[in-house]
Amino acid sequence: MAGYGENVRVLKWILERVEGRGAAQETPIGYVPAKNGLTLDGMKISDEALNELLRVNPEDWEAEMEDSKQFFGKFGERLPRPIREEHEKLARRFQHAVTA
Repeated sequence: MAGYGENVRVLKWILERVEGRGAAQETPIGYVPAKNGLTLDGMKISDEALNELLRVNPEDWEAEMEDSKQFFGKFGERLPRPIREEHEKLARRFQHAVTA
C-alpha cells in the first residue's frame, strides 16, 4: 500500500497544477514539481536526494532523444506531422539548454 501513497503525492501535485496552484519549475521536458511543490509529510528525504530526483539534465536525455528519433524515422511520411514537430521542438529545447 506504500506505493499507492507515494503516487497520491504526485497526483495531488498534478491536480494542483490543473487548478493553477501547484509549484513547478520549467525544464526542457516541461514542468516538474518545484522542491516545495510536493507534499512530503512523513517522508525522510534529504534536500540532495530531492534535488537529484527532480533534476532534468539534458545530457542524460541524449540517448533517449536519438532512440526516439530513430523510432519515429521508421514511420517515414506516415508519422503524423504534429508528433514530428513536437519531437523537433523538444530537441531544440535540449540543444538550447546545453548551449546556455
